[in-house]
Amino acid sequence: MQKPIFASQEHQMTIEVFMNACLKFAEEVSTKPKYSNYLDIVKDIVEYHNGFGNETNEDYYNWLMIIPINLSVATTGFFAGLETKRNSAVIRAYSVVLNEMLHNTVDKLKLLTIENE
Repeated sequence: MQKPIFASQEHQMTIEVFMNACLKFAEEVSTKPKYSNYLDIVKDIVEYHNGFGNETNEDYYNWLMIIPINLSVATTGFFAGLETKRNSAVIRAYSVVLNEMLHNTVDKLKLLTIENE
């Protein structure tokens, strides 16, 4: 999988913590084939993030939010597709943690400033 482009060390650390949690949660509740499908979606999100603004002068903060917002939506949808009576408690617990992590990640990213434009 292609590595995301980062604006700074802080951006990298913030995104990597969030991405690693999503990837770990998804891997723990799914089968290998389903997890592989999930990774395909993550790859598409990273490619979109890396290519964002190449054609236009898009907003910096929109770019910062691509991975956390899209990855949280993809992971939540993935969880919804996997949820059964047997695993619903684990899926819902991961969903709550993911939602809290998303809010924390977005709050951290909002504080990043453009230093060299």
